[in-house]
Amino acid sequence: MKRIASLAVPVLAVVLAGTLATACDVLPAAATVNGTTLSQAGLNQALQAYTHTQAGACLLSVEVGAGTSLQVQGTGSGDTYTMQFADDILDNRIGNTLSRQLAAAKHLDITAGDLATARHDLESLLDGEIASAASVAAQSGGVSACETASGATLTGAQVLAGLPASERAAQIRNQAVDEALLSDGANLSNRAVLRYYLANPTQFQADCVSVIVTDTQAHAQQYLTEINAGTSFASVAKAHSLDAQSAGSGGAIGCNQSEAQVDQALQQTAPVKVGKPIGPVQDSASGAWLLYEVTKRTLEPLSQVASGIRQQLMESASNVSRVSREVVAFSRRSAVTVDPRYGSWKPPSVVPPVAPPARFLLAAASGSVARPPASASLVPGAAGVGTGASGSGGPTSSGGRTTSGG
Repeated sequence: MKRIASLAVPVLAVVLAGTLATACDVLPAAATVNGTTLSQAGLNQALQAYTHTQAGACLLSVEVGAGTSLQVQGTGSGDTYTMQFADDILDNRIGNTLSRQLAAAKHLDITAGDLATARHDLESLLDGEIASAASVAAQSGGVSACETASGATLTGAQVLAGLPASERAAQIRNQAVDEALLSDGANLSNRAVLRYYLANPTQFQADCVSVIVTDTQAHAQQYLTEINAGTSFASVAKAHSLDAQSAGSGGAIGCNQSEAQVDQALQQTAPVKVGKPIGPVQDSASGAWLLYEVTKRTLEPLSQVASGIRQQLMESASNVSRVSREVVAFSRRSAVTVDPRYGSWKPPSVVPPVAPPARFLLAAASGSVARPPASASLVPGAAGVGTGASGSGGPTSSGGRTTSGG
């Protein structure tokens, strides 16, 4: 998983935190964590949030990872889910609860300002993950779960807004808690920020870029030869570029691309040099052949990038690993119980129950159930959890449907 919230328990597959049980819950607790109850009703609502809303489906797809398949639907009728999927969600709810409790034990209070910052950060993280998933889907000829019927791609803000209110609030609070844990004990001093700034100058370079758009590789090569012979890039762009918008300004397209971004766009590994033409390269979308030139390079001042550097230091692999170890250690000394229908708790994760032999499970085709011999032992079914076609899940409950609870 890519999002910070996944550090709560390293083995998680999806992220969603649940609400505490209320007086109207009539189902048994799905789990308890140091006395905090995670209701089965809340778990069922979380499962439905992923499968009954596009925002939930989008969130699930980016958390699992582009190109990765995850079996969700169980073989029973209605809202049934594979045992593994239900346990993944429950696992995350337990992990997020442990993270909140660890933060409380460290006296890390979450303020309204922290929540506002966390929401902004989470929306930005989702924007990047959604764009990546959409790109992978397009390259494979598929459609991203984050794409609307009109062909537009959801933004991180739209995904959060599309979740049920309680789940949206939980996602934001989880982000805030994780950021508090990551900040606590991390070296985010001015000296550390300056050291990172000086050690990674290319990350903070703004390149002013110009482009010449041509119809064929031969024309692009012809103009490249003219430039290398001494004709200015701007003159060639004004005379020959097919991009009317930039041709009038000598091909200039702005100064908002870093050197790394230019390198990636041109699929080159060699450093880009100021004043040296680059290309020809073909644009995969339009088929046009392009020449580029970085006309100017400036270094962004430290004052403008300091907050971003602190974010990178906070989210570094070593710091995330440090906090993950803290959460796992906290989980090992915590009192966690799981309803046996979902499995058992073996820190730091939920272990699904062992399913009975296939001949004793619900026969999806006929609806009949084979009776085991008197000596056999059946694991009780989990409410709303189906076996799943893979056979890795547990048995279904009677009727195989979730119960929402009050």
